[in-house]
Amino acid sequence: MSLEKIKRNQALILRNCKKFLNEERKKNIDTSTSPLCFFTVWANTPGYFKVLDIQELEKKNHLLFSLKNIMSISKNFDLKLFFENDKIKTNAQNIIISYASKKNFDKRGNFSDNYFNFNSNNKNFFWLLISLDNYVPFKIKENIAIIAKKNKKSFSFVYLFKYLMQTLISSKFNPDIFRHYCWQEFNYSKIVSDLAVNFIKDLNIKNLILNYEGIPFQNYLINKIKKVDNQIKTIGYLHCAPWPLQLDLIYKNQLLDNLIVSGDEQKKVLKKYFGWSQKNVSFIPSLRFKKKKIKEFSGFIFVPYNLDNNHDYLERLEVYLAENQKSSLNFKVRIHPLNLKSQKHLDFKKKCEMLLTKYSFKKGRSLSNQSLFFGSATGVCVQALEEGTIITHFPNDEYFDVFSASIWSNLVIKEIGKKTYMYKLKKKNYTFSTNSKKNKFLKYLKPFLKK
Repeated sequence: MSLEKIKRNQALILRNCKKFLNEERKKNIDTSTSPLCFFTVWANTPGYFKVLDIQELEKKNHLLFSLKNIMSISKNFDLKLFFENDKIKTNAQNIIISYASKKNFDKRGNFSDNYFNFNSNNKNFFWLLISLDNYVPFKIKENIAIIAKKNKKSFSFVYLFKYLMQTLISSKFNPDIFRHYCWQEFNYSKIVSDLAVNFIKDLNIKNLILNYEGIPFQNYLINKIKKVDNQIKTIGYLHCAPWPLQLDLIYKNQLLDNLIVSGDEQKKVLKKYFGWSQKNVSFIPSLRFKKKKIKEFSGFIFVPYNLDNNHDYLERLEVYLAENQKSSLNFKVRIHPLNLKSQKHLDFKKKCEMLLTKYSFKKGRSLSNQSLFFGSATGVCVQALEEGTIITHFPNDEYFDVFSASIWSNLVIKEIGKKTYMYKLKKKNYTFSTNSKKNKFLKYLKPFLKK
């Protein structure tokens, strides 16, 4: 597909998504909290299938996904807020909402945040953590609260039935309204927000800082906090590098005072294409990532998070390897961290390695400064480009997965084969900015806080 056609289609998709959001707002739908309006293009969500519907594209496995999603509401019934004492007591005026798993805690219960590159030793900050693995330390520090399930494998179909009935009644049996709120994500938003607001309202909080990605539960919580105390300043930090078509970051009138990103170009793109104003988007160097002397992303084949539609990935890879067999093909295969135990991903890795073995017998020009990406060109792709890696990209869907120079003007994009593209950067530290300074949270983010 030509780059010009990709440009036109991405512009059309963005225009149609904005049109849908405007239509839903006229129906009094809060588009910032509706899962149908969280338009991911890199993972299966209600919003992803809605984008396909808007574009009149084929929706494979849509029914199965919807059933699984709605059934998973039954797992939310025992979400609970865990903290050390009978009542949360803190003098902190700043609360950070982020994610946690067992690996983030030390033996004493101290928490280190990989996204903010900051830890719980600073008592001027209170941490509200969403547990990704339902791990809760035996001893919880006094400035930490954790939302997790009581029992990791528990579920309640009674709870599911009650929630769906309540949602149906509250929507006045209107299917156009019900379809926005019948999802697991919205049920989760309500539970998390209720748990958070119940203790935040009794504290002297001036700043609410979120590890922000535009997810419905984050917007739901922000909106609810503002109703409790409109003077609380809400700050969202986008921790990752940009991806090609950021439909999930379309501005939806959410009550976020500041969105902080780590790229000057990212800031300009959000303003020009996704509806954010100059006053509520700011740019700082990445808190999460450091500028490294050695290359971390070169010499790899990156396997995507979603492998549902991989019927021709290996065919395109073999064409690429055959065309470059005079080079030294010493790529290593990297599976997405969340799929390290997935048999589907392990099988795909094995097939890639078999192709590498087939075409690696010839010696010649080294491709060690290059990497190959399958599926969506995620933020890791831009990080690799920033360190000087040349990227070859095998997208799944060219409309969603490929960078367009019309949006990302700092990228040089070249079509080198059937559904195969090569990327380079014109200048570094512009699309995604990193440095090696210490205490970056206090140096760069703290100045945004209300005193």
